[in-house]
Amino acid sequence: MMELGLWIMTIFTGLMGIGGIWAAISDAPSVFQSRKIAFLEHRIGHASSRFVVGIGGLLLILLAISFVIFPPM
Repeated sequence: MMELGLWIMTIFTGLMGIGGIWAAISDAPSVFQSRKIAFLEHRIGHASSRFVVGIGGLLLILLAISFVIFPPM
């Protein structure tokens, strides 16, 4: 059985992942104007940086799912 802290971490990680996927799909300007994403966009282009942000969001969702399936001890 998962503890409350682990549930909070799982929900927060999942919401971050959903936010990343939403930012990549909706092309949110505030996300792509941030310093680190703007650096990435300058180096690899806008379409590729959207792809990287979306993949990052997907990986965060998968991490949240793994917390439920294989809870850390």
